[in-house]
Amino acid sequence: MGQFLWTGFDYVGEPTPYHTKNSYFGQIDTATFKKDAYYIYQSAWTDYKTKPMVHIFPYWDFNPGQMIDVRVCSNAPKVELQFNGITVGTHDIDHDHGTQLVGWWKLPYEEGELTAIAYDETGKVIATEVKKSFKDAKRICLNADTETITANGTDLLFVEITMHDENGNPVENANNRVHVNVTGAGRLIGLDNGDSTDYDQYKGRSRRLFSGKLMAILGATLEPGKINIEVSSNGLENVITQYQSNPAAEGNLGGITAHLENHDLPVLMGNQDEIPLRKIELISDSGQLFDHFKQEMVVRAKLHPENTSYQAVEWSVVNDAGIESNISKVEVSGHEVKVLALGDGEFRLRCTSKNGTDKTKLISELELSATGLGTAFKDPYGFISAGLYDYSKGEVGNGNERGVATSRDGETQVGFHDIDFGVYGSDQITMPIFALTSEEYPMQIWEGMPGEVGSELLADVIYQKPSKWNVYQEETYQLSKRLKGITSICFVLRQKVHIKGFSFEKLNRGFEQNKATECDRIYGDTFTLTDNSVTGIGNNVSLEFEDMDFTEAGTTKLVIYGHSPIDKNTIHIRFESEIEETNQIVEFTESNSYEERVFKLEKITGVQKVTFIFLPGCNFDFGSFRFER
Repeated sequence: MGQFLWTGFDYVGEPTPYHTKNSYFGQIDTATFKKDAYYIYQSAWTDYKTKPMVHIFPYWDFNPGQMIDVRVCSNAPKVELQFNGITVGTHDIDHDHGTQLVGWWKLPYEEGELTAIAYDETGKVIATEVKKSFKDAKRICLNADTETITANGTDLLFVEITMHDENGNPVENANNRVHVNVTGAGRLIGLDNGDSTDYDQYKGRSRRLFSGKLMAILGATLEPGKINIEVSSNGLENVITQYQSNPAAEGNLGGITAHLENHDLPVLMGNQDEIPLRKIELISDSGQLFDHFKQEMVVRAKLHPENTSYQAVEWSVVNDAGIESNISKVEVSGHEVKVLALGDGEFRLRCTSKNGTDKTKLISELELSATGLGTAFKDPYGFISAGLYDYSKGEVGNGNERGVATSRDGETQVGFHDIDFGVYGSDQITMPIFALTSEEYPMQIWEGMPGEVGSELLADVIYQKPSKWNVYQEETYQLSKRLKGITSICFVLRQKVHIKGFSFEKLNRGFEQNKATECDRIYGDTFTLTDNSVTGIGNNVSLEFEDMDFTEAGTTKLVIYGHSPIDKNTIHIRFESEIEETNQIVEFTESNSYEERVFKLEKITGVQKVTFIFLPGCNFDFGSFRFER
């Protein structure tokens, strides 16, 4: 038995996904730095009796209180994890038959020291590793794989560039930009940090560190002597080191040219003189739990280093999968944010930085939770990511861009509960879909989950567009009825597509036919609600309709469908905007049955709350109304 890995090293090309420059499924990156996965394989493939090893990951520098998965791998039969000298736990590893080959613990972050200890079968300590909290970089460190090379034009010297903090601890997430200058009997021929998203060229003289490291590759010339390397970084003291290039044996230099070397090239990530942002520390002085008594809290972001060139940050609230959450919202004020809990559940406050680029480069998260607040409903008029599904039947996979992928064979159902369409609702849905071919893809759209009591098929539709690889294309569908109030929706497919999510058009009820029963609020002394109308409206009854948008064009006409069994019903109509409140009066005279009556209005524009007010002496049956331009 054995195992084949593709590949051992990352390599330029074949990125997965297709938004970077190289693959990154190797155990060693393009700069020759070992990834954590390397040590997992090392723990499985080597013998602790001849070469014992133990490895902790990740590094230890996060937000206070943030829950961190700490893992320890070793080729030994037993490992122990300690924090500040106190045992967190132990894990026995069965390398021959076990399935849990890594010790795994969750710890709330606080500054300190993690220690991993590996034991043999007798309980003897055979390997240890320590990870310490660290601060901002204060010193550049160079570590070469050799002190001497041969002046034959082909020999290489690899210099690992790292950073230490004021206490001499490695800064394992350092991303300082450094400048490398090589003189004397050597030449700089490559800079690489292993970051698949860093498009700075390998043949330049300036590069950021990635995960605390940068590899400088020095090449021999044909002349022996001292090789001088100087490394500088904005805000830090330059470091100069010498290496030796020894004379080559005679007869070994035929056909060799040793003139190619790195040059100053344009910087694509950030700029030459930048101080990149290393860490966003999220600090909450009010804890991490919301409840009925504490429904909001303030969290601030502390940037490290404080003098970073990139002060701008962005805030959001997401779930564990990184999808925008509906159970909280934020009010942003620069590096400080007020977090408001809207319902029960767990979520993460996320603060991000583009760090001098056009894409998110740095993410910091703090876990928060709320209890005792009830259910937070999804907003169909924003965008609901398909990854927020809470019901499924059949095979559902992860889709591109936080979406879902349905099964190639058999039926797949993907459902969403607790969607609040409001009183008026909507019957028009837009869905971004990526299909693998240009064929027809039948889809059903249900209210409720198919087979459940009260569920209803709303649309039997076809998705068909010329396929574009990895590109979502929107399609809009008309449903058989308006979805109103709090309800659920389900999509049923029998072929594989990627669904990014969906949104509904928020209908402008200002110019729609509105049933009186669809009011946002009704109150007063005398009235009766039926399926299609409000009847017997008497003393002091008010019907309120929110968010009536009459646009800049405005409305000058009101059509009321109703029945007046008495000589005359005087209806007061109040219009309330953010700026002012106005009132107008219409009189609906006696009718034998329900009729439409048209009334002229003084022009009303913009978003208004409209209230129909019936004073004492009224007796009216109110069916519906609409405003016209």
